Amino acid sequence: MNKLPTQMRAILLEQYQEDVYEAINGLKVVQRPLPSPRHGQVLVKIEAAPCNPSDLLHLQGKYGVRKTLPAVPGWEGAGTVVASGGGWLGGWLKGKRVACGAQGDSDGTWAEYFVADAKACIPLKRRLPIEQASSMIVNPLTAMGLLDMARHSGHRAAVHTAGASQLGRMLLPMSKEAGIPLINVVRRGAQVELLRSLGAEHVLNSSDADFDDQFQSVSAELHATVAFEAVAGDLSGTVINLMPPSSTVYVYGALSEEACGNIDPIELIFRDKTVTGFYLGKWLQSRSLLRTLRATGRVQRMLIDGRIATKFQRVDSLAEAVDGLQHYANNMTEGKVLLKPDSR
Repeated sequence: MNKLPTQMRAILLEQYQEDVYEAINGLKVVQRPLPSPRHGQVLVKIEAAPCNPSDLLHLQGKYGVRKTLPAVPGWEGAGTVVASGGGWLGGWLKGKRVACGAQGDSDGTWAEYFVADAKACIPLKRRLPIEQASSMIVNPLTAMGLLDMARHSGHRAAVHTAGASQLGRMLLPMSKEAGIPLINVVRRGAQVELLRSLGAEHVLNSSDADFDDQFQSVSAELHATVAFEAVAGDLSGTVINLMPPSSTVYVYGALSEEACGNIDPIELIFRDKTVTGFYLGKWLQSRSLLRTLRATGRVQRMLIDGRIATKFQRVDSLAEAVDGLQHYANNMTEGKVLLKPDSR
């Protein structure tokens, strides 16, 4: 294996900015000392790292985790383990391709190299392209976790409020395999047609004048008593208010960047409805290592078989990241932006 450099290029976030475009414009590509993994950690040479909606929220200081600045953003990525800080697992991973994710107050994946906990690395199957591997944690595992909770709680059908999102498109085949009918909520007519072309049976446009009547009718017919809510704002209340009694809404995102509102307390008090949160990190921590490995193995098989996929609208180098992220913030439905540090 080639000798490691002493410096690396990385994208640096120096200040949180509430406006997403100002936050993106404030990013810099800098030279930093190559980090050294400690015992139980490995050094990953990043080949690809995506931008997720949660990454944009982090740049704005609106995500649930705030890093001590300056810091390198990026919640997930994939590459090759090039060094170990010690421990049998780190030694075993050396030379292997892995998917990895950032946690807590540590530098992220938008860099040439990234220090990851060895236990949090996912060894990759040979046939899995690195581009798909780079995005196999945040969206696929969140979709799997939401469906797992719905299935084990006995819900017969579900609602998803970001049907046209990347995660929403993954939920379609996953929910069919799980035998859970899915009501997909979108905001535009074009998104209705998109999801129908992907095989979605129940698609509702929240901009339609009769959306409330349509939603209440379909959710009652299917007995949809669980919702996966990624938008927040008034839509959270609209959904919980219109769902059948004993329904639960899992809020896992905030695409509107607004607080959950419009919730009728009568629905909570007298119709036994619940609004709660879902955080992927907490769900993964609640599972045994064996169950997590099974989940990640299943995600990889689905990606390799083409049953699910992450769509990328563009691939950018670190130097091109600001332009790419600006475009992504304006056109999120078109797909993610993928950063490749080795692209020049």
